[in-house]
Order: sequence, then C-alpha cells, then structure tokens
Amino acid sequence: MHNWPAERVLTVVVDRGIFGAEVFAKVHADRALHLITWQKGYVAQVWDPKAVQGQLVMERARNAAADLRSYHFEYLDRDWPSDPKLRQIIVQATNPQGRVVQVAILADDRARAAAEVIRLIFNRWIQENDFKYLDKHYGINQLTSYRVIPYEQLKGQVTDRDVVSSQRQALRQEGKNLRRQQSRLLLAQEKSEYADAQRQKQLTQLEQRQAVAETKDPTLASRIAKLQHAHQQYEKNSQPRREQIRERSLALAQLEERSAQHQAKVSRLDTLIAANMVRMEPQSKRLMDTLRITVRNLFYRALEPFKKAYDNYRDDHDYFRQLTLSSGVLEMGAEQVTVHLMPTVNYSPQLQRIIAKVLHQVNQEALRLPDGTGRKLRFRLANRSELAVNIHPGPGAFETQTPP
Repeated sequence: MHNWPAERVLTVVVDRGIFGAEVFAKVHADRALHLITWQKGYVAQVWDPKAVQGQLVMERARNAAADLRSYHFEYLDRDWPSDPKLRQIIVQATNPQGRVVQVAILADDRARAAAEVIRLIFNRWIQENDFKYLDKHYGINQLTSYRVIPYEQLKGQVTDRDVVSSQRQALRQEGKNLRRQQSRLLLAQEKSEYADAQRQKQLTQLEQRQAVAETKDPTLASRIAKLQHAHQQYEKNSQPRREQIRERSLALAQLEERSAQHQAKVSRLDTLIAANMVRMEPQSKRLMDTLRITVRNLFYRALEPFKKAYDNYRDDHDYFRQLTLSSGVLEMGAEQVTVHLMPTVNYSPQLQRIIAKVLHQVNQEALRLPDGTGRKLRFRLANRSELAVNIHPGPGAFETQTPP
C-alpha cells in the first residue's frame, strides 16, 4: 500500500467473492494488511460440544434500543488444513428462533481474539446496508465524468498481459455455435433412434401375433400399419439429420485448421491501442466519491442525536433526511440569523418535540454564519401556518415575513 504508515495495519472483512490462493498469498506478503472472510464451499461437520473452545453472545437491536435479540455462538479455532498459515474458525450459530447454522471463517491475524473475528464478520450486513444507502442517496455508483484517456497515453503506466487474439476468439465463438447446433442434432437423432427401436420391438411382437392368428384382426393390422409408417418417417428424417451432423463435424475440423494459422496470444494493451480504445479518467470520480463519503459521514454524525432521541430504527433515517431537505426562511438580525425550517412532511407532535430538542442541542454549539460577520446561527422547526407573504406594489418588491 502506497503512502500507508508502517505502524498502521488494515483489516479487511469481505465476502467469499475474493476467495482464492492468490489473494491469500498477497495478504501473507503484506504486513500492513489482514483479511477476514468466509470459507467458500465449507461443509458442516458433526458438532462435538466437548471440543468447543469458546462461546459468546451477540445482541442486536431490532426496531429500538431496548428491542434486543440474542444470537449465541460456539466456535473452534485451529489451523486451516488447506493452508496452515491461515486460521480456520468453525462457528455454530443459533439465532433467536433456534435455527442453527455452521460456517467457517478464515483469518490470517493470529493475535486477534476469535470472538472479535466472529463479531466483525457476522456484522458484515451493516456494510451491505451502507453500500445500498451510499448508492441510493449519495450516488456512489453514478458516472461522474465523461472524460477519457486513450490507451496509447497509458502505455508504460498500466500492467499489460497476454490475451487470446481477436481472430482466435472469433473462431472459438464460431466453434461454440457449431458444437451447440451439433449437440441439438445429436440429441434429436439419439431420441429418434431410441423411439424407433422401441417401435421395432412392438412391431415384431404384433407381427408374430398376427402370424399365429387364425383370422385377420383389423385392429391389429391398423396398429402394424401405423408402426410401419412411423418407421418410414424415421428413415426419411434421419438421413438429412445425419448429413447435417456430418457437415458440422467437417466445419469444426476446418475451424481447427484455420485457428492454427492465427497467433494464439497477443498483447492486450497493443490490441486496445490498435482499436483506438479509451479508458474512463478516474480522477474526477475519485474526487466526487471522496466528497460523497465525507457527506455520508457528516449525515450519520448529525443523525446520531436524533436517532437516540427518536429510538425507532425503522424510519429514523427517512424522517431525519426529510428534515435535512426542508426549505428554510432566513430571519436576518445584527447578532443572529434564525433559520426557520419548513418541513416537507407532517410531523406528529411527538416528532416535533424530538426535533425541537435536537435543534436545541445544535444551537447550543453556537454555530456561526460563514460570512465573516460572526453572527450566530439558530435553527428552529417552523410551521407553514406561521409563514405570511406580503406583496408590496413596485418592481421586484417581494417580502417574506415570519410572525413573532
């Protein structure tokens, strides 16, 4: 990691998407990095209570601070058999409804307590919710700039690698299409051959019955005629289908010959340059995402007092966000500027009292108007019924008043 202080160590808690030996090798090689992740493909084992090395209980608030749910965990902490450099923490978790699951966690940090590792990864859902919130309200996934950089200018700055040539890729795709067509034809032929074989058995049995019968049975003769006709149709359809299968086999063989005439691997960077390809310029996106995350952090910091006072986790974010989006009327004074917030939603009397309390706490911080005058900023929750609009004759004369 560039420009990362040597004394600081970053622990990354991620899902199974990064699972792989090359990732683990990079983590082992970087002293400033630790990894905690789920073990991919773990199969639950028979749980031996006598082998349990530790237990813990995690409490999560559901809809309010006092609405707690308890989750119980038992775990084993050992070296991972596939890579002894990593710890394998096998966890058996029980939720409040009594449902039990067994999972395995991988971590490279030997000093961190197993209970802390478990807490970190079982709280990953908070990260997922935050990603969704950043996307929905702050546009973290939005395109910031259309500026691009030609790959020709990036030569020597990006890592190059060999890739399959475009000719080989085109021939490979053509081969896939031919094999797909041939597979369908072969399946249809196999099904028709099996059905005809069954008909032939039935036809033989019916002909034997007819041969030993003293009188000709019209029903039996009709069934024999139908089976014979079906066999004729099979012979009629099978011949062109076999020809189509043969044609595709020949075409695949020709593709192999053509593919051998083209270069297998080419430089990816040279290919992109030759095609005049460009890459999105990342600086603008990086700057805007930094601002978005900063604003998100400020919003969560401002939300905390309201969250604590309101104590309803189902819609506290929404109500507080509506408050931050409120229009305002400024009452300018020599020593103080009062901001009368005009809510966009109808708050209940209880919510109005909570918001007034939160705004009082904000006002206690003695915020100043950033215009150099040193005037204090004071916020209050207003009501639309308080707003009076007076229009005086004359060009551009528009005055908004807030009754005392």
